[in-house]
Amino acid sequence: MSTADILRQEGELRGEQRGQILARQQDIIEALEIRFDRVPDGLREEVEHIADSSRLHALLRAAIRCADLESFAKEL
Repeated sequence: MSTADILRQEGELRGEQRGQILARQQDIIEALEIRFDRVPDGLREEVEHIADSSRLHALLRAAIRCADLESFAKEL
């Protein structure tokens, strides 16, 4: 396998991972919008800055379970 092939595969993998992170961030925001009709811009921006997949998974669960936006914000 050539160096170019290896670099291409690594780039594709990073692109897939980034896509998964973006999708999870959007899932969290959508869950909050469904539950609370709105997501303040600051809260939305905080979610969009998180790039750790396991952290985003935990936040999605918190978005589904939290009593209000303030309790979700404490999870951040």
